[in-house]
Amino acid sequence: MGTTTPSEDRIAALSAHIDEQIARSQALADQSAALDDEITRTTVTTTSPDRRVTVSAQPSGAIVEVVLAPTSVELAPADLARVITTTIARAQRAAADRALELMGDTLGESSELVATIRAEVDAAFPGGREG
Repeated sequence: MGTTTPSEDRIAALSAHIDEQIARSQALADQSAALDDEITRTTVTTTSPDRRVTVSAQPSGAIVEVVLAPTSVELAPADLARVITTTIARAQRAAADRALELMGDTLGESSELVATIRAEVDAAFPGGREG
């Protein structure tokens, strides 16, 4: 009773292979959920070069906070508006770049999904990554 037929061996091997695939799929789903949670919690803060404006943004593009230094009132309204707008864009790009870093860490830098999202970020923020 201890012997099996070649068909039974093949079925057992296929069953083991299916179990491995299911385990890998579950692990990937768990990693994806953790990545999504981490990206959702990510906030990046950027300050203008003149230190008058600080903006916190999330990878979704949402602005969490804008802080104006007391010296910001020294700027003409149009100049202050430009500094605010530029700093918002820099914070949004930095947050998107952070999300890409997290994705690259989890999915691999050569992941097709990471490449696609990187291209979308580059199109949305043509100024490129901050150095």
